Amino acid sequence: MHSIWQEQMEFPVYPILKRDKKTDILYVGATLKHAIEANFQKEMGRSVMIIEEKSIGDMPELGGMGILKATNMNEFKELCILKNYIIRQHIPCDLEIISETSIQVHPVKLFLFMTKDVEVYEQTKITARQGKRLDIESAYIDAGQVIEDDKPCEKRYIHVFSEAGFPEITKPDILEIRKYKEDYLVLSYQRKLEGSRNSWEI
Repeated sequence: MHSIWQEQMEFPVYPILKRDKKTDILYVGATLKHAIEANFQKEMGRSVMIIEEKSIGDMPELGGMGILKATNMNEFKELCILKNYIIRQHIPCDLEIISETSIQVHPVKLFLFMTKDVEVYEQTKITARQGKRLDIESAYIDAGQVIEDDKPCEKRYIHVFSEAGFPEITKPDILEIRKYKEDYLVLSYQRKLEGSRNSWEI
């Protein structure tokens, strides 16, 4: 199942990496966090790359809930920088400022904007490592730094409810709720929630 964020979105054609590359920073996994970091690192003059083993346009997990939060002072500074950057650059990502420590965005729109000047490769999987040299079967990547995605241990699901049909949900079933257009998005450990119009795993 595709996510609500992928509806009516056109993704660029991302190449498969087939030749040796060298980069200052390699991000493993096409996540919103990696896209944001890669964009800022590139603006500081570093060479950056993102590789993803899946087809990016088909990844329902890309972006998750689109809620970005700061839980400590460092994250608060980063969130302020991002928020001001989105406003200054007029990034069309449906920014909503919830509080000083939380914003909502359309995660796919923000991902696409932040990666427009970044080298992104899909269907590119690391098969072996030797120090900072990574083997991707068809080629090698020499990276000064490798940053990988921290995936949560448990599977989580985003469920879509219409405003009219939004049910009473017990607290243990939900991790987060956000309103998006005429829908409610509910993050849960539960694969099925009664009344959910559709859902996807993140």
